[in-house]
Amino acid sequence: MTEGKVGSRAIQWKVAPKGKSGEAVLVDSKGQEQTIRYHRDEQGIWIETVRGFFGFDARRFVSDDAQPSYTLVRRKHADIAGGLQFLRAGEASAGVAAKVKKGAKIKSQMPGKIVRINAKVGDSVKKGDRLLVMEAMKMENEIKSPQDGLIKEIKVTEGQAVETGAELLKFE
Repeated sequence: MTEGKVGSRAIQWKVAPKGKSGEAVLVDSKGQEQTIRYHRDEQGIWIETVRGFFGFDARRFVSDDAQPSYTLVRRKHADIAGGLQFLRAGEASAGVAAKVKKGAKIKSQMPGKIVRINAKVGDSVKKGDRLLVMEAMKMENEIKSPQDGLIKEIKVTEGQAVETGAELLKFE
């Protein structure tokens, strides 16, 4: 079984999507199974559920600790889910189980423009605190702290354009 997390919601794939199209079985956090139909294209995936038909562009990133992470951008909507991780049964996520990582960096997951910086060097932040606001694809996206820690360095300024993978800030 493949496990994952979308925001605060835990999900499991009883039968994970394999191949270009087909059916898969999803188990939600309440233990309820749902069969979905899917079709993959060049940019991502289309999913048909009991709630409707949804398209997502998927982007894969590898973090500094070598953990793959995904960002899903819902097509025709302003919804972005970032930092998604999917694990096979029995695997542990370094990102979920890890303690405070010294020297951790936050990198841009898409090109955009820094609109606001909500933290300063030396600030003590908690996991989930808003650090930056970045405008990308005509939407403002909050960049939140992935961990508790101290801000060591802020590598961007308000109004600065950044590319995918650009280092935004660093923890002590």
